[in-house]
Amino acid sequence: MTDMIENIEEKFLMESAPGAVTTFNGKEYSYFGGTSYYELHKNEQVVNSAIDALKKYGITSSSSRSSYGTTQLLLDVEREASQYFNCDDAVYLASGFLTDLAAVQAFINKNMFDIVFIDEISHYSNDYASKLSGKPVYQFSHLDYNDLETKIARYLPPNNKPLIISDGIFPIHGRIAPADKYAAIANKYNGLVWLDDAHALGIIGENGRGTFEHFGMQSTNLFFGGTFSKAFGGFGGIIPGEKSFIEEIRNNQIQSGATPVPSAAAAASLTGMRLLKSNPQFRIKLWENAKRLKAGLRQLGIEADETHVPIAAWTMKSKSEMEKLQKELLKKNIVIQFIQYVGAGDSGALRIVVFSTHTAEQIDNLISELKRII
Repeated sequence: MTDMIENIEEKFLMESAPGAVTTFNGKEYSYFGGTSYYELHKNEQVVNSAIDALKKYGITSSSSRSSYGTTQLLLDVEREASQYFNCDDAVYLASGFLTDLAAVQAFINKNMFDIVFIDEISHYSNDYASKLSGKPVYQFSHLDYNDLETKIARYLPPNNKPLIISDGIFPIHGRIAPADKYAAIANKYNGLVWLDDAHALGIIGENGRGTFEHFGMQSTNLFFGGTFSKAFGGFGGIIPGEKSFIEEIRNNQIQSGATPVPSAAAAASLTGMRLLKSNPQFRIKLWENAKRLKAGLRQLGIEADETHVPIAAWTMKSKSEMEKLQKELLKKNIVIQFIQYVGAGDSGALRIVVFSTHTAEQIDNLISELKRII
């Protein structure tokens, strides 16, 4: 146990499905890390659907979808996703990371933008997509729509169109991008908005459709994508949208040149999506737990917003101080993340994620232990 605590990154091995209680190195912990927001990764229906598909289809189709690699399950995921997100169509990609690259490539092929303006701490996948576009790229200050418009006014030549890129929900602090402001700016300059909505899909919005639904928006110049690997308990990237845009992605090399998501993972994604759609109480419970967690953190003097996002994070004076707090919680069988990641700052951050399946007692115990340590 001591060795594991002293060498967290090297020795901390997950030995169960992620959930409110997760096994690491043979020991159960209250787990406040990762992104299994509804614990669907271990849900019996999700797991059994994956097992059935694995038995029928094997490990992978061993062929791209431009050849013989399409299975009925892949088509079912796309059809279900188009209904879930209330869009014409959807395309299912091999990973969530690829959604940003595929979307930007489609924008290029359709000549939809000239210059990229991206939030300075947008996810690595958005950053890669911007740089690989071959277009000029300008960063704007985090969540700062005034700085965004200043940069556009300064750097966008006449008759050029901007592509505004951001995360929908940022993964470290859980902040929601002001997508309504970005949309207004895009309209003003004849541009478009792309959101990596990996942490928002299934989480926010009246129907769990993500950031744009959260703001009550739907428009032909607003685009988003995400992953099934978080809220939905599955795997692979998803981009819903207008039919011609989706067809452009289906035909580009990122999709046509890759082996698709294994059918077992597709079955899990499909089942998870259906479970979330038919059980809105899952989302309500998640929101309640997020509220309970954040209220407790605020009582400790830790800044936490009042949104439904089930993520909270903060920094301390030094990396060593944050690592010490993490290790003290481990001694009480509680796991939170000390993370060094884009948006976490130079010294990293302490990050807590709450699931719909955490009990009130687990959350209150976490707050109590934090109070004791801090």
